[in-house]
Amino acid sequence: MLEYQKQDCDLTLEEGLECYYRSFPDTTEVFKDDNNSGTLLRDHDCTHVIFGLDISIEQESILDSWVVWGSKWQLKYIWGYQSLPQIKQLYKDLYKEFGILGFLKIFWKLGGIKRKVIFRALKMKKKWPFKMPEKYLKMKISDLREEHGIKILLPEELQYTPIER
Repeated sequence: MLEYQKQDCDLTLEEGLECYYRSFPDTTEVFKDDNNSGTLLRDHDCTHVIFGLDISIEQESILDSWVVWGSKWQLKYIWGYQSLPQIKQLYKDLYKEFGILGFLKIFWKLGGIKRKVIFRALKMKKKWPFKMPEKYLKMKISDLREEHGIKILLPEELQYTPIER
């Protein structure tokens, strides 16, 4: 378990983000923001940290539920993320690896966890801003979770059988 995956994590969001980036396997490229992306990639990566999830395909799927139900977002901003060249290529690679059937299996296997996320998201004090204020980077993750009413999933709640590739 990584430090940011503990509910009462004392790291700042910026430190949690660095912990998240260090957790990538050597073969995983870290997508950094540039002039085209603005802060889109960082903002997405911060959702991994604030909701306590890693980069596995299963936890990316779980994160989708957190973002849809527990985040404040604008379609234009989210569409901008989906339209980035590096994200488009990532989706192409994932579809090539898993296919439509693989994605359906992931969604099916994670249904119970995704429902739990939806219920927790609906109980939040306020939604997490997908386009995140800069000041959040200097704040403690535990304080941000308390402010928003985010109760991340415990390791025992994240039990699933990984999809075979």
